[in-house]
Amino acid sequence: MTAFPRVEPDEASAAFYAAAARGELLMQRGPSGTVLPPEARTDPTTGSAELEPVVVSGEGTLVSWAVVHQAPLPALAEAVPYVSAVVELAEGPWVMVRLLGDPTTLRAGDPVRARFVASGTDAEAGAVLPVFQQLPASSPR
Repeated sequence: MTAFPRVEPDEASAAFYAAAARGELLMQRGPSGTVLPPEARTDPTTGSAELEPVVVSGEGTLVSWAVVHQAPLPALAEAVPYVSAVVELAEGPWVMVRLLGDPTTLRAGDPVRARFVASGTDAEAGAVLPVFQQLPASSPR
């Protein structure tokens, strides 16, 4: 499996990574009912900053991707090549994710599903990370 550099949650990301450790993908919901990505600060429909955490299905559709061959940071040097992708979650928001699998078989519209993997090494484990994986064409969503 591709390397996942050690990730340490901070105060702002602690709930997101705690959910991932439980095998849950945590997003946010605004007062309008719109499901938003974790980094959202306001509901675009109402302008309200009153967002609540919401666990989503982890199912989605591949929108776009790029294969990264040159590490943008030294911490990612062991991970290249890897696939960085945009996924539209079943609940609506688009999220930037790491995608596992063979990039030569990817097609826009492919079904994908969240998986949860440990970051870091056995000696220095970090947070559990949500990543996505392409589903076989015949897999039920």
